[in-house]
Amino acid sequence: MGSSKIKLLFKFLILLFVVNSSANEFQKFKKEQQKEFKEFKQTIDTEFENYQIAHKEALSEFNKELNRKWPTKNGKAEISTKQKFVQYDKNLNTKKVINYKKQTISLEVIAKNQQEAKLKIEKLFNTLLIEDVKTAYKKDILENKIAKKLKKKQAPIKSNQKLIADIITKQDQKQMKEELKKQNLIIVKHKGNFFYKANIKMPPNSTIKKAKTFKKFVVKNANKQQVLPELVYAIIHSESSFNPMARSYIPAFGLMQIVPRSAGIDSYQYLYKKRRLLSSNYLYNPEKNITIGSGYLHILYYKYLRKIKDPKSRLYCTIAAYNTGAGNVARTFIGNTNINKAALTINKLTPKEVYTKLMKDLPYQETKKYLKKVNDRIYIYNKLLQKTL
Repeated sequence: MGSSKIKLLFKFLILLFVVNSSANEFQKFKKEQQKEFKEFKQTIDTEFENYQIAHKEALSEFNKELNRKWPTKNGKAEISTKQKFVQYDKNLNTKKVINYKKQTISLEVIAKNQQEAKLKIEKLFNTLLIEDVKTAYKKDILENKIAKKLKKKQAPIKSNQKLIADIITKQDQKQMKEELKKQNLIIVKHKGNFFYKANIKMPPNSTIKKAKTFKKFVVKNANKQQVLPELVYAIIHSESSFNPMARSYIPAFGLMQIVPRSAGIDSYQYLYKKRRLLSSNYLYNPEKNITIGSGYLHILYYKYLRKIKDPKSRLYCTIAAYNTGAGNVARTFIGNTNINKAALTINKLTPKEVYTKLMKDLPYQETKKYLKKVNDRIYIYNKLLQKTL
């Protein structure tokens, strides 16, 4: 064998060694990544399960405390929901309720007589006018109980977003206070106490006024994530009616009702290239919530559902997937959760046929209603945005 051939063979053997070594290194790296992800998932699952347990126990305790003192409906005390903010004082002697969906406020106190009750209710209304997300979270009895059970200090929220003060003018305040003074209070006697309650309506167009307070965050994040701002608005309206302290039993938190273990992790990793289980105080922050929610809409539209060709068909599927997951959208069309295979079927249909199929065969009635609500509101918010809300 000539020297040139020997050199060539030697180079080939070196190249083969390098390729094999690289392949081995890649496989090793891949295994390490898989192991790391598995460990992270186990940690996240444990952490979220611990939170759910603490949430369930704290909620049960809170309900019992309220049941011992307050009148209830079917044994259930009134607490915060997705579209209703409820706050008790630390001694459980007063209750403030903002129903963002019905655009009403109710104020309830324990008092000896009507005169004392009216003074307390006026004071309660004044405190509601200065309430913001930061103070509301700090006073949240349930969140404090959960923090204690998890043996964690309740972290503060850096948000001065008002609960209602940003949509109530001085003239509105004057009229509402006059109404409270003139109103015959509802009286209920329960376990030796007299409960006095006042109900007042929020100013006209309160929902639209509240929507306007989030415009900067909505437009900024929608543009950044290349999704329609009217879609983000329609999702917020349908999820929380613009209640920044929205909370569901799952639990999900904030304006866009982010579930920490699913949408929270996926969106945070997409946005910041890090895996993190987001806490309730993070998601109650309106700006952060809209950032995470808009990021999740981007993931659904441009990643999970990317093989659906028609933009309108993909939009309908995105709305449904935000509520029930991409797997259930796929199941609607092909009977299993493979969204890429479902896209082949979806691409043979017109957008109208896709919408009709979703409304007919989505697994859950709730998602069908959700799709219709969001789709209708997209049109409304498109018109409102053109008029700058």
